Amino acid sequence: MSKHQKILEYLENLAVGKRVSVRSISNHLNVSDGTAYRAIKEAENRGIVETRPRSGTVRIEKKPAVRIERLTYSEIARISDSEVLAGKAGLSREFSKFSIGAMTQENILRYLVKGGLLIVGDRENIQLLALEKHNAILVTGGFSVSEAVIRLADELDIPVMVTNYDTFTVATMINHALSNLRIKTDLTTVEQVYQVKAEYGFLHEGDTVRDFNTLIKQTKNVRFPVVNSKNLVVGVISMFDVVDKENNVDIKSIMSRNLIVAKPQASLANISQKMIFEDLNMLPVVAEDLTLLGVITRRQAVENLQNLQHSSPYTYSDQMLSNLKQEDGVYQFIVEPAMIDHAGNFAQGVLTEFIKEISVRVLTKKHQKNIIIEQLMLYFLQAVQIDDRLVIQPRIITEKRRSSVIDFEILLDDQIVAKALVTTKIN
Repeated sequence: MSKHQKILEYLENLAVGKRVSVRSISNHLNVSDGTAYRAIKEAENRGIVETRPRSGTVRIEKKPAVRIERLTYSEIARISDSEVLAGKAGLSREFSKFSIGAMTQENILRYLVKGGLLIVGDRENIQLLALEKHNAILVTGGFSVSEAVIRLADELDIPVMVTNYDTFTVATMINHALSNLRIKTDLTTVEQVYQVKAEYGFLHEGDTVRDFNTLIKQTKNVRFPVVNSKNLVVGVISMFDVVDKENNVDIKSIMSRNLIVAKPQASLANISQKMIFEDLNMLPVVAEDLTLLGVITRRQAVENLQNLQHSSPYTYSDQMLSNLKQEDGVYQFIVEPAMIDHAGNFAQGVLTEFIKEISVRVLTKKHQKNIIIEQLMLYFLQAVQIDDRLVIQPRIITEKRRSSVIDFEILLDDQIVAKALVTTKIN
């Protein structure tokens, strides 16, 4: 077992509420601070520990995440807090679209497609028509459903659900779920771009430097994952590790054991950023049990991410940034009601998103490369309210081949209301 895995196992066995730190783990398990830090970050991603402002990093109870991989009638019932009255055998089916039954019986026929969902009130004739056209029914307002509708739904195995929410609320809930599902489907993951292990190449821990050199000649690659007899990733080896080593030296004794791996379902943006921050050129792609599936390289991640930058899904971030206007190197936007927090103040996260986007635009125009925000410091000097027009002026302070620092002034009526300083990495 690698040190990384040993630390994760140690953290999983800690009592809920127990505090941990890089120093305490490095002393207790006799590992380096860097290894402890990476393991804690991995544990945070897995939901094992959480870093809190005052109490530090503590062990928390892992909460099972509700992930919607496909939208079924069962998920619709859960989202809308509905009671399923009939057709329970059909709950596992996916639905293709939903319609609102707010028209006459003649006109509604054009909206009913097989496998659809009809949101309707207490209109029995419409409900029966929907079932005949193989549409599930979601009755809003908590209205009762007739025996005839329930009987037909059970015969056809088509769900009939009842919720106390009104039609608008239910439609909004379902539309939100569909939008989230569409975004998840559109986002590119590691699974879509990585190379399988047979194509890229890999080594066993019993192999030698001679086997490593042979594999380089066969594949033209210079770094490989190393697996044990159970096909579990136990290390990574590169040209740097074998310099001045004899051909008969076991790679097990010289490989790097500080593992950072990628899961197939991880987003390409996340992995690309991790590789740039950690200065990694290759990551093993593994299953949940650390079985080797393949490899993703930094070049693959960055190139595929750049190809997708102009076809990204429409998210909350896109909705906000659609208000951003640019002219002569100066950016501006109007503060809308949705940009205000519960106390009526301009939300800090909104301004952060604008600054991040402007940073990327300013540097991409010059470098045409992948820009990663490394650090962002934001200072609020005056309050901002709804309908204020904010002007943002970026100014590059320092610029190197792989990094830059940008200063921002945020003005309202020529008066500075906030300042920001952004440090970026350029890949």
